[in-house]
Amino acid sequence: MRCKSCGGECTAVSPTLYRCRYCGDEVTVDAASVQAPVPEAPAPAEASGVSVYNKNINGILELTWQEAFIIHFGSGYLIDDKGTAVTNTHVVVDGKKKAVKNLVATVNGEKVRASVEVLGDDNGGLGKGVDLALVRLERVPKGVTPLEFEDFENVKIGEKVYIIGNSEGEGTCITEGIVSDRLRPVNGKQLLMTDCAVNPGNSGGPVFNEKGKVIGTVVSYRPDAKGMNYVIPSDTVQKFLKKYMK
Repeated sequence: MRCKSCGGECTAVSPTLYRCRYCGDEVTVDAASVQAPVPEAPAPAEASGVSVYNKNINGILELTWQEAFIIHFGSGYLIDDKGTAVTNTHVVVDGKKKAVKNLVATVNGEKVRASVEVLGDDNGGLGKGVDLALVRLERVPKGVTPLEFEDFENVKIGEKVYIIGNSEGEGTCITEGIVSDRLRPVNGKQLLMTDCAVNPGNSGGPVFNEKGKVIGTVVSYRPDAKGMNYVIPSDTVQKFLKKYMK
């Protein structure tokens, strides 16, 4: 309400009495004419872990393979509707650094045999190549959802991110954190760093921004330093795919 004398803003003294904050004049109003302010419409809900998870869970792979009595595990994600998926080289090589032959992927609740088509590093993820691999599902279960990449130029330090993967080989789960560093030198490579919880089994899994788009692929973590986890940036992943996808 505005003061009739000076035009200044009036504040309520009682339900029917208002006083000007500037000149002090008071005005009495009919209680029936005083209307409660109309509340502003709530802002649209921001993207959350729930929406990111629901949007992408049917494109996440739990990868396993067995060597003697040892079960190895990791993560991956679909990038097209033909059953092509991305993971790390070190997830799908044996002790001789050769592609495994008995790979199984669980996606959308179904177990599917898979084959390793391309290894981006001929030294099991420890060489000069990129620690990525292409995997092909033997068949594509119904209801799967290929994931969408974000342009890495849009990634900002401090933005919220999510990781979904087969943590500890005990099944898919989601963790939350931020981009700690956009490009950090690690063993001669430029990697994104996050503080999301990452464990064995998360390797090869996707990292999402709040829009639910992939900004990179989990590759390693430092067990001696809490909250220092490393990710192959999405532009590096896309260059790898452009080079090797048929």
